[in-house]
Amino acid sequence: MKTISDIRLFRSTVPNTDGNPQPLSIGSRQLNLVLHRIVMKLREQNFSLGEFDHLYLNFTTQLAAGAFSPAARSVDPYHRWYRYYDVGTASEIYQQLDSESSFGYIIAQLKSLLVSFFAANNPCSVQEWIDEAVEKGEDMLVLYKTKQTPKLKASIFLQYLDSAEYLPHLFVWDGSGEELLHRQLAPAPDLAAIGEIQLSSKRVTIKPRKNVFTSSLSPYVFEIER
Repeated sequence: MKTISDIRLFRSTVPNTDGNPQPLSIGSRQLNLVLHRIVMKLREQNFSLGEFDHLYLNFTTQLAAGAFSPAARSVDPYHRWYRYYDVGTASEIYQQLDSESSFGYIIAQLKSLLVSFFAANNPCSVQEWIDEAVEKGEDMLVLYKTKQTPKLKASIFLQYLDSAEYLPHLFVWDGSGEELLHRQLAPAPDLAAIGEIQLSSKRVTIKPRKNVFTSSLSPYVFEIER
């Protein structure tokens, strides 16, 4: 079972089947920001799509309006991590998919599809998670990772800003839940600087991820005052 990683939007006026062109990508910058926040919130809750983690919604006039269906297109043998799901869309709405007026419709269809195919046993929570991402926008905090010792707990929460940057927050609490530390880290377009958390009684260290692109990054180190 894979935790969800991405949601993307497409449209087509021909059947989404083998032999036909791939659906066309859609989505404004603002809508993509919201979709990313929705995915972040769903990941926080370990929401899974099953054996794949990229959900491709294809809005199509080839399906009755309001209907949903897994696309009758073969799974890509080299990219098995995504699946198309077709969303039946009336012609008049289809023509407006790239406009801001369609925003509410797209989010509503996403909710319904997730509940119908992936969250039948937990529909209310999924709807609440999506509503939170939409309503709070860049103010939403999402838990990213945690390190805990017998006496302390350190957690990193993320905001996803309208600039398409992550704004990490570090919190440290003692065993009784009293907040000892809160620091905002530097905003960044990716999370390369947020790797392993090391926690002792006196300090918390956040190391960058280990790869060839982060060799020049220094760890964050904060002293814990009591």
